[in-house]
Amino acid sequence: MSFRGYIGKIFLMLVLMGISIASIAQSLSFPYPERKYDFVNYDSSTLYTPSGNPNLETFFGKLDNFYFDGDEGFTVLHLGDSHIQAGVVSWCLRRHFESLCHDSHGDFGLLAPLSIAPKNNHPYYYVSRSSGNWEFERIIKNVTGTPIGLSGFVAFTKDSIANLTFAFPKRSMKEMHEFTKVKLLHDANDTSYDIFTNVDSIMVDCTTDFTEGSTEMVYSHSFDSLVFKFVRNVDSRSAKPIHIHGVLVEDSLPNVNFITIGTNGASTESYVKEKLLLKQMDAVNPDLAIIALGVNDASGKNFSKDRFVQNYRKIVDAILAVNPDCAIIFVSNNDFCGYRTGHNNNQPLVVEAMKELCKRYHASLWNLYAVMGGSKSIYTWQKHGLANTDRIHFTNDGYMLEGDLLFGAILREYEKHLKAMEN
Repeated sequence: MSFRGYIGKIFLMLVLMGISIASIAQSLSFPYPERKYDFVNYDSSTLYTPSGNPNLETFFGKLDNFYFDGDEGFTVLHLGDSHIQAGVVSWCLRRHFESLCHDSHGDFGLLAPLSIAPKNNHPYYYVSRSSGNWEFERIIKNVTGTPIGLSGFVAFTKDSIANLTFAFPKRSMKEMHEFTKVKLLHDANDTSYDIFTNVDSIMVDCTTDFTEGSTEMVYSHSFDSLVFKFVRNVDSRSAKPIHIHGVLVEDSLPNVNFITIGTNGASTESYVKEKLLLKQMDAVNPDLAIIALGVNDASGKNFSKDRFVQNYRKIVDAILAVNPDCAIIFVSNNDFCGYRTGHNNNQPLVVEAMKELCKRYHASLWNLYAVMGGSKSIYTWQKHGLANTDRIHFTNDGYMLEGDLLFGAILREYEKHLKAMEN
């Protein structure tokens, strides 16, 4: 039994002996946020679940297996817009899931060469670089109609030789996020290029699936940076480019696998129109999906609640088609102001739509709008350094608080699950 499994068994025994969950949580430093701000509605930071969420119980069962036995890992998908692309909320949630056990590690999940796009906020826990002539498209302004896959971003080149590099700075805590498996997502018909890496000498297996559109590489041990070298092969006479839709990295051992997909300016419509993106959900197979989309839908003057719900249904259906047991948590919009339209008043409609979706899918809602304090609370958050001057996005402190509060809401439900094991 691993040390993680040993500690987990002790924890479970204490629960079954009747010792309160709260006292155990306190002794293990469970990450509940302190009530630091009097304007934050901490009591609203709960999961609204009007018709039950059996899949959340299934997910909690996976947490039990991971934390108590170390038998299997789990995958969390965090899907959204610019609020998610920066990666701060996802990183906070990732670290909280990892912190519940002493020796649990996590995976970096999905990487994309976002540095190719100018003025693009890059997730802070990794960096990307490129050489050669690369072009790109994003799901919000796909002017060429190029299919876009899982990351919501596609990079493509016709160069005879081109490189993509991914590196992990000190702040990424690389030692806690080692990986030995890499899956490069490309077009199914990308056969014109040979693919090399800077760590080919420790590669133990490489498999290309031209039906799925991926190349999976397995290595004997982890490494600090990953460089892909794309070389047009001598058998190729076409000038077809190679398309890169993202890179999935994970460890071969059970881990916390956290997949972040966020695109600046994305709406629900941006995602549902990209068929390849929804198809590549197969590569993720999430156990929990946290979906935080809606700010860009609600910012328009012609916001339609019905169209919003229809788009959301397509996204959720695509996720459940991959894993019918995936638990769904919706996150409402934050309160915000439009760039030129002043304070946005569509948030109650968004919350109402998400509550309907909860009933339909036996899902849960975390109401960020209510937690912030409701209408015009964005002004207060800005005043206290939690929101940016654009009154749309948060500061790093604001996003960290959001992550703390959301995880606290999930953790409270997990405590109920553990208490039920006492009976």
